[in-house]
Amino acid sequence: MTVKIAFVYIAEPYQCYHAASVASALSALPDCSVTEYYSFSDSAEHLRHIRTLFGGNDSLSIRPFQKSVFTKILHIGRRLDREKSHVFRENIEELNNYDAIISTENTAAFLKQQGLKKPKLILIKHGAGDRKVRNEYMVKYFDFVLFPGPKIRNYFLKEGFTTEEKTTSIGYPKFDIFNAIKAEEFSIFPKNKPIVLYNPHYKKSQTSYYKWKNFIIESFENQNYYDLVISPHVKMFHEGYFVNEFLLKRRNSENVYIDTGSINSVNMTYTSNSSIYVGDVSSQVYEFIIEPRPCVFLNPHKIKWQGNPYFKHWEFGEVVENRNDIMPAIRRAKEQHYLYLDAQKEMIRKTFGTMPLLGASQRAATAIIDYLNQINMA
Repeated sequence: MTVKIAFVYIAEPYQCYHAASVASALSALPDCSVTEYYSFSDSAEHLRHIRTLFGGNDSLSIRPFQKSVFTKILHIGRRLDREKSHVFRENIEELNNYDAIISTENTAAFLKQQGLKKPKLILIKHGAGDRKVRNEYMVKYFDFVLFPGPKIRNYFLKEGFTTEEKTTSIGYPKFDIFNAIKAEEFSIFPKNKPIVLYNPHYKKSQTSYYKWKNFIIESFENQNYYDLVISPHVKMFHEGYFVNEFLLKRRNSENVYIDTGSINSVNMTYTSNSSIYVGDVSSQVYEFIIEPRPCVFLNPHKIKWQGNPYFKHWEFGEVVENRNDIMPAIRRAKEQHYLYLDAQKEMIRKTFGTMPLLGASQRAATAIIDYLNQINMA
């Protein structure tokens, strides 16, 4: 009997890199049919790219969510939170034909409110960082949750949002993309200089982007030792109707490259190829330190972060609270990396456990099938 599984990518294309390799692994199993549904049209390109990297057979198909005219208007107007609930409602009848629905986003829990009945709702928890997320309580509505490792699993167990029986740890499927991406040729600068990745988060109360972005760009334009890639979190540009992206990309120069949402901004190209990471609260720093390297963290809001578990990653490098200290901190980051090396290695172990970093996609596929078989036998 064929098991029918749907993957739903309800947000921007970055979600594809947290789950599509699992879809490929499942589609390779006998008697398993997989369909990937996407909301953002750009996601199709990303899904095809991942399918090329990991393979897939005729049992893996890719299709857009059906949307009414009203829902399409919400998307164009970037009313994305409202759009999600409408997309789920308009596709619930089709989704009810599957045995399992798999998502990487907590808000997929809304499917049960929209009338999801037959399928088991499964979450592949994405994000390995320490930042508290407003809707994390929604995890309790999923039938089965796959965590990247003990740190985050233990947190959700302690908060009472799930139980031991409904969870497992499988690692981080996105890491399976790391070697394939790193092997691809990467060249965006005319000279072979060390690359600094500036990766600000979108959360206004914690990001360094609005206060220090222009200063950082000007500082790199006035030096010749480093190249700079600016790759903000893709949610940074939810507002502004593309004006913000346009104005920012006008700042591109010989040694400053700005990416507001290309395939490279979400597929680990920049975290794989950069020498130094500069950021604030993005969990992408965990993707960067799987190969331990220097980090610098920016704290323009002067947050009292010491001892705060939600800022544990700021122990991976120097924390800067004055913009005039940014470039000096970057220049000394390499020689001072030894001060933070043990903290980076230890947090990788706590976050992802002792499992091999590679192979999470296959472990996830096995865990999902085992869970569904167990349910069917009950």
